[in-house]
Amino acid sequence: MNKFKYLLVLLLAFILFQVDAQKTAALPDGTIMLVKKADAEKLSQSFNDRIEIILPDKTAIYSRKQAEMVIKNFFNQHSVTEFQLIHQGKKDNASYAIANYHASDGRFRFTFLTKKRSGKIYIHQIRIERQ
Repeated sequence: MNKFKYLLVLLLAFILFQVDAQKTAALPDGTIMLVKKADAEKLSQSFNDRIEIILPDKTAIYSRKQAEMVIKNFFNQHSVTEFQLIHQGKKDNASYAIANYHASDGRFRFTFLTKKRSGKIYIHQIRIERQ
């Protein structure tokens, strides 16, 4: 009987943790995998209508389609070898996520700023800094 109670408590804790993790998710579903695959087209589906992209040599606000091309160019110039989420959090109605991007020619730090609108998370800003 004690083992049953112990397993029940573990199961409930796991479920509560999963629900809490979903509430604090900072990135749209699949973002990590899309960056690992360098799939700018599918990644852009999570972009806000206007998105700020901050690169080591240029900063601008782009339409979704323009931003797709900018990110695609980045992926082409810096082929991903590893991409790892290292931190995420929330403040008010905005969320952020920080990840390490290892490329064939160096390392970069990605920072995503997201906001939830109509129940969906949209990427409003991507900051890419050389490490």
